[in-house]
Amino acid sequence: MRSPRGRGAQEHVDLIPGLPDDVAVDCLARVPHASHRALRRVCRGWRSAAAAPAFASARAAAGATEDLVYLLQFGNPAAGDDGPKDGDDDAPANTPAYSVAVYNVTTGEWRRERGAPPVPVFAQCASVGTRLAVLGGWDPRTFEPVADVHVLDAATGEWRRGAPMRSARSFFACAEAGGKIYVAGGHDKHKNALKTAEAYDAGADAWDPLPDMSEERDECDGMATVAGDRFLAVSGYRTARQGGFERDAEWFDPATRSWRRLERVRAPPSAAHVVVRGRVWCIEGTAMMEWMGTRRGWREVGPYPPGLKAGTARAVCVGGGEKVVVTGALDGEAGGGRHALWVFDVKTKNWTVVRPPPEFAGFVFSVASLRI
Repeated sequence: MRSPRGRGAQEHVDLIPGLPDDVAVDCLARVPHASHRALRRVCRGWRSAAAAPAFASARAAAGATEDLVYLLQFGNPAAGDDGPKDGDDDAPANTPAYSVAVYNVTTGEWRRERGAPPVPVFAQCASVGTRLAVLGGWDPRTFEPVADVHVLDAATGEWRRGAPMRSARSFFACAEAGGKIYVAGGHDKHKNALKTAEAYDAGADAWDPLPDMSEERDECDGMATVAGDRFLAVSGYRTARQGGFERDAEWFDPATRSWRRLERVRAPPSAAHVVVRGRVWCIEGTAMMEWMGTRRGWREVGPYPPGLKAGTARAVCVGGGEKVVVTGALDGEAGGGRHALWVFDVKTKNWTVVRPPPEFAGFVFSVASLRI
């Protein structure tokens, strides 16, 4: 790092006095992610070091990476979660009714995402690299779909407004595939199901309009295909068949820019789908199931999350396929309407139930993860 001292002269300034810069970066890389906002405020040198691509490599080399799960979540009325409290430095700027919560799978910590913009109700989220995109949903005043996009760079903690979607939509399929965030289907302000689709390049802040799917798909699920580079829109229903979920899916081939159908992919309508190490899994009934293809169908890969109320789950893969995090309501009267998290260890096939603090126990509509 260089800083001016006198006209035309510069003197090297150590990141940490007395330590070589590579050793200092190794030290800074071990700072927990929750403290990165404070770290960046210490000095210009630390801010530059934390923003450099080499910082992520240093965290990985030090074994300091953390898996973060971002949840677009409704407030929990039972907890009196009606907004930020006086003196709360981490109070969110977004609406208390629907906001961005963060669960750190590595440390077990919970927090609100500070500095987040107001989040449209039923907005969706997806991640690519260290960026989290919050897309679409309803305007909380008019309850009409919006095309809004907001992007968080988790490496810097900064939010920015992204280029809006070409179509306002809600209840759509959304997922990252091949380095882009895809959206498809959902419905417009007249509750007409959509078959339009588009792909977002978060680095270029640009949308690519895609060919229409073969049919309308409202309330469809989105995920990547086996190779991780193709987007899959699962199930959904047409305008004329409200609530009549289809049992098929369509996947987009970026090489040919065309959609292809897959038959009998959909598990029961209340199932939550997630891609784990290239395989489509679902959480439904009495087990975790894996899709083996049209001929072989589904096979059991693990037990059902204990105490999860059927039909309430959302799921996301974390740690490069090491774990699956499921959100949903606690079953039975003991749940009291509260929601919890279940963490599935893919290797041991065991579940860990995570009961969040009351202020983080509201219904989760959309979930995404990233490693930082």
